[in-house]
Amino acid sequence: MDSSGSRIKLLKEAHRIKKSMASMAEEDYIEAIYELEKEYGVVKPSDIAEVLGVRPSSVTEMLKRLERKGLVEYKKYRYVRLTERGREIGERISRKHGFLLELFLALGVDRERANIEAELLEHFLSDDTIEKLKKFYMECVSRPAGGDASS
Repeated sequence: MDSSGSRIKLLKEAHRIKKSMASMAEEDYIEAIYELEKEYGVVKPSDIAEVLGVRPSSVTEMLKRLERKGLVEYKKYRYVRLTERGREIGERISRKHGFLLELFLALGVDRERANIEAELLEHFLSDDTIEKLKKFYMECVSRPAGGDASS
């Protein structure tokens, strides 16, 4: 009972945290807008639909939701722009992706697979976990060749 009971407790906690996080779909939209803004400056809803492979009506619904949350400024049929808060989220997601991509490539994962898996994991790993992974990775990279953990 002890190990399965603690596993059930962990499952409950993980699902509680997952519900409290911004939805993965919202993060996908913010990330797409962030990258499109960096690339083109002006973002149109049709650009988002093309990048995410969704219907324009789905984009409109999500943009209204993100606007209510104060994450985007949206002018129907014209443009979408991240607010300062939305941009901060986009930057955070982009940094997570960049680090995970670097880590996976260092592990020998091919670039396409590394990008896909970084895209998936960036939404689920906390900032704290990412920072711990970065610290561990930097310690591993800075060790002299042939050295062990105690050197």
